[in-house]
Amino acid sequence: MTEGQRDAPARPEAERYYAQHASLDAGEAGTSEAALQEAINEGARQSWKLISVTQDPTSGGVILVWDTSGFFSG
Repeated sequence: MTEGQRDAPARPEAERYYAQHASLDAGEAGTSEAALQEAINEGARQSWKLISVTQDPTSGGVILVWDTSGFFSG
C-alpha cells in the first residue's frame, strides 16, 4: 500500500461534490449552448472543477457534477 492510499479517506467529505441541474431550454439565455455555458461559468467563478455531465432523462437538461474541494479543485 502506498502512502497516498493509506492517507485517503474511506469516503468523500460531506458536501465535496455538488450536482447542478442545467436546463437546456432556450429561454432567457437564447440557446441551449448559452444556457450550458452559463452553468459552466457559474461553477468556474467558484473555482469548482467539472467532473461529470449526464443527460437528465426526465427533462430537457443535463446534470453537472462539480468537485468543490479536494484533489480536483484548487
